[in-house]
Amino acid sequence: MLKLSFFAFDLKAICTLFTGTFPSLDNSIEEGICQVMSYIWLREELDKMRKKGWSSSSSSSSTSARLGEFFLHQIETDASPVYGDGFRAGNAAASTFGLARTLEHLRMTGQFP
Repeated sequence: MLKLSFFAFDLKAICTLFTGTFPSLDNSIEEGICQVMSYIWLREELDKMRKKGWSSSSSSSSTSARLGEFFLHQIETDASPVYGDGFRAGNAAASTFGLARTLEHLRMTGQFP
């Protein structure tokens, strides 16, 4: 799960490099949207695990779940202006407008809606 969360974190940066359609973003916006994408991915992975009914007797499932919950908490409570405040601004935008519309707005303006 840890390796895949890093993948999710860098997904937006990779997309930006390949498409070349995003403007130059402030660090808090770029890192914030990366954190949002990681958060969404981690939350969805944990939901999938729950739906499969992971067993508390399975130590690897239990460990993965606890690690995932820890990462979600870290993203939510990060106090840094770049990662934490960026995440909160990006998450508010994605929660209000959806991820696709938020990314489109970023592509067009370089700012969160």
